[in-house]
Amino acid sequence: MRPAAMTTTVPATRSDPDLAGWLLDAARRWHAAGDPAAAVRAVTDDLAAALPSTCSVAVTLLGPGRVPLAPVGGAGPAAALDALQVRHDTGPLAAALAGTPSGSADLGRDPRWPALAGPVAAARVRRAISLPLDTGREVVGALSVYVTGPGPGPDRAVLVPVAGHAALALRTLQRTQHLTVALASRDVIGQAKGVLMERYRITADSAFGILVRASQDTRRKVRDIAALITETGEAPPPDGPPEGLP
Repeated sequence: MRPAAMTTTVPATRSDPDLAGWLLDAARRWHAAGDPAAAVRAVTDDLAAALPSTCSVAVTLLGPGRVPLAPVGGAGPAAALDALQVRHDTGPLAAALAGTPSGSADLGRDPRWPALAGPVAAARVRRAISLPLDTGREVVGALSVYVTGPGPGPDRAVLVPVAGHAALALRTLQRTQHLTVALASRDVIGQAKGVLMERYRITADSAFGILVRASQDTRRKVRDIAALITETGEAPPPDGPPEGLP
């Protein structure tokens, strides 16, 4: 069952003290998520539960090479509309992913993005707000809120601190995940080097060279080659005789 705090509505103004309380509770949950994917889901779920039912929420993160990943959203058209904008590189989402807050009071008729007119009309969306998930040093993605019906929807000024806290939580979890993967990679590479050193009586540098060559030959990551060696005991041969042998 969702905690009661998660169903509290987002206050109408940025100065409302209730906003600080809601955001503090929400940010704690986001930072406590197990990984970035869980945090994204928590952000979309929390905000969707706090906003009126006419609002639909999605988060689109930037992946390797700053390529947008698949949007994540709950009920409503938000994720599909984000995905459409990613495919066509247009709309307020594209601007937000580039670091500029954007939106429209009448998205389906906005002359800046004619490609969105049909899908937006079909989804009966009126207003859209897309904000960068900006940590202050980099943009890690974008938060989008779409509003159906004639209602005004949430104020952008209210959503700005929400996007900021979400960005910080997501970046922290991403760094933790990257560090965990890096440490695991270092361990498995070290184990594979040990296998090669013992088998061929070679130095650590030579063993690592074998891993790199196998990685290049097979177009697989060094870590994957190392994992295969440690799991199966199968090792690619060195280029020439092992060091110290004729």
